[in-house]
Amino acid sequence: MARALWSAPPPLVLGLALLAAQPGHVEAQGGCECAPSCDQLNIQTLPGIGRVTYISGARLACEGGIRITADSAVAYEDRAYSELFGSVRYVEAGRELLADEARYFTNEGRLQAASNVLVRDDEQGSSIENGDLVYLLQTDFRDEATMTVTTGADGLRPRALLMPPAREEAPEAAAADSVPEVDVERVAKIEPEAEVDTVPPTPYSVVGDRLVLRGEGYFTAAGTVEIVRDSLFAFGDSAVYDRDLGDLVLEGSARVEGDGYELVGRRVQMVSPDAAASEVRATRDARLVGEGFELTSARIVIFLRDDALERLVAVPIIRASSGEAVADSADLERPNAFVQDIVLTSDSLEILAPGDAIERVFAAGNAHSTSSSGDSLNVELLPEIARTDWLEGDTIVVAFTRPPDAGAPSDVQVEAITAVGTARSLYRLPANDSAAVPGTDPPAVHYVMGDSIRIELIDGQVREMRVSGQTQGVHLEPLRPPSDTAVVSDSAVIGIDTASAAADTGSFPAPPEHSAGPPRRRQPEPGSDVPDREHRSPEEVPWTRP
Repeated sequence: MARALWSAPPPLVLGLALLAAQPGHVEAQGGCECAPSCDQLNIQTLPGIGRVTYISGARLACEGGIRITADSAVAYEDRAYSELFGSVRYVEAGRELLADEARYFTNEGRLQAASNVLVRDDEQGSSIENGDLVYLLQTDFRDEATMTVTTGADGLRPRALLMPPAREEAPEAAAADSVPEVDVERVAKIEPEAEVDTVPPTPYSVVGDRLVLRGEGYFTAAGTVEIVRDSLFAFGDSAVYDRDLGDLVLEGSARVEGDGYELVGRRVQMVSPDAAASEVRATRDARLVGEGFELTSARIVIFLRDDALERLVAVPIIRASSGEAVADSADLERPNAFVQDIVLTSDSLEILAPGDAIERVFAAGNAHSTSSSGDSLNVELLPEIARTDWLEGDTIVVAFTRPPDAGAPSDVQVEAITAVGTARSLYRLPANDSAAVPGTDPPAVHYVMGDSIRIELIDGQVREMRVSGQTQGVHLEPLRPPSDTAVVSDSAVIGIDTASAAADTGSFPAPPEHSAGPPRRRQPEPGSDVPDREHRSPEEVPWTRP
């Protein structure tokens, strides 16, 4: 993300140390002097304290063009301690520190600044403002420098503006059909290397109750952390950035908001956030809300290109074995995707959404999908298994399409749903009886099994079903009681015995024909040899809604 603002002892510290060590010879020692002058210089020896130097209107000029100014300064020689008060300003080439007051402890190698603090590094484009600052120098007894900034007495939380290093981006390769043929006469000639474009970095703005910069590439923040970078917003109880690893980790109520999506989890890790292609990983109680979809899982990984969502993957963190104790049940949560009126559950799930527009959803491993598009057909006497349209199989693929008049990327429609491997499907549709009232009278129910099932839709309604492989199934129409007979809530009228349907090795009744009397369930008698010329093909069985 950024280096420490100062990775070596700043000359400001050296100047303050000079005041403490050589108070009587400020103008002649150590490369610093009062320039153009100090308003007043007073030296006293105090009992129990030692020699104290007071400077009013301190204006110090040091080697290397460094300047230190303050309304006043006090140096305690015996205690190796110095203070600057009022409009403290330290300036060197490309760096500056401003504060209302500053203190330096020589023996400890510690600099403190408070009130209206501003640390700026123009060379790196980084800065820290607000709060109280403690800077521990790299010394013989301290391996690396550390800068800590905490919320000050004025209640303003520290804010760091950190500039990541510029990244290099190679030009895109030319298309295969546009590459010229090799000139054999110029093979020996050395061609110049292709120029590499340098992409200007985008800074991070980090706000927290406590900010810590350690060494040249380690940064932590704690206390309701807020991170902003262009269109990316990140929040958490704490944050850690390691430049060597290139990862930014948010812990505790972590949340990342990007252009068109929001990702939350107990822990969110941003992998290579400074690169063109990056990842964001959320673990435990992870939830992703995007344009037209929502996803929950134990682990969610989203893949970004220039901070824009391209695709995502969701899986459990671990899978439970029989008798194995699980420390956190959140590790077992299977992916659940909510896309429009479809709910998908599986062992693993992948969504392709280039440009934030969903194109395809892959659900693998005990995949199950339900749809609420036909809920308006439900009545109270429907059994639980028939209260939703559902499809299941080893793998389910949902394909989406964008209507010609679509506006936002989320304006997509389900084009087809395909289940592969031990596929089963059940869905509801209006009864054949023209006198039936949807939502009052029971709907028809269609159930089918096969090696694969493909359902094509238009405007959310089933247009066609195609079943491949050895198929079994049943189409049920509700029995309509005589007009002078009260309706009896008997789920057996339209109930589906999935066990018997699975055991049936030769029947796939077609939808019953329209007739004046009530529809009847048509099924071969046990032991009968009923030809099924239309639906016994093991290759592919089409079914079109009547």
